[in-house]
Amino acid sequence: MPETPAEESAEIPAAFNGSPASAKRAADGVAAIAGMLSQMPQALAAVLQQVQLQTRQHVCAQCLLARIAWEAAHKAELEAAFAAAGAAFGLEAGDPRAAQLDPAPHLPASLRPGGPQGLPPLTAAITTVGGTEFCSGCVPNRPGKQKLLIAQGALTPSALAGLG
Repeated sequence: MPETPAEESAEIPAAFNGSPASAKRAADGVAAIAGMLSQMPQALAAVLQQVQLQTRQHVCAQCLLARIAWEAAHKAELEAAFAAAGAAFGLEAGDPRAAQLDPAPHLPASLRPGGPQGLPPLTAAITTVGGTEFCSGCVPNRPGKQKLLIAQGALTPSALAGLG
């Protein structure tokens, strides 16, 4: 055992250098950490109640492909609609912020959503089949091709805390 503090090795943790005071401090620290760990689920639930969480929504692969094909087929009309949307908001031609606006009201009536050649919707994916994500309308091999009924609801922080 070292005779003076100067002889203590820096490589030996304080709890194991033979000093009762060092061992007590280490034990107190471990007890404090253990006490905090038991409070983690409640603390996490409290944080989740105060923070708005956003998750990235996946879209149906078939709906996305239909939208991409539609955009390619109607590129000129779509570019004109974005330019008109930008002008309606007072943006100069070529302003990149125009791409964040909704072009639908500025499309010809036949190309608007719901029109005969309307803009296809981007539908949220609900399942994965063979590695491809599908919405309830595009799930392959459905009997009778009926729409699937999908229950939806919010996950509350208390429900999330109960999962752990």
